[in-house]
Amino acid sequence: MNDHTGNTSFPKDEYQNDLIERGYGGQMTKASLQKGDFPPPMKFLFHTLVICVSNKTIAFNEIPLKIQ
Repeated sequence: MNDHTGNTSFPKDEYQNDLIERGYGGQMTKASLQKGDFPPPMKFLFHTLVICVSNKTIAFNEIPLKIQ
């Protein structure tokens, strides 16, 4: 891959508009985003990603490492 010509940063307005299009309902003045301000499908996506990258293998709701 030739990533030398790719973007290294994005303008604040660009990612704010993108989040608003995806249903983010929180204030954009903070440096962090709150999961509770996203619509339910996005919350489910975040939850699924956290479960998939978790290194725990004993909880009932997590995917075992050998299946990942």
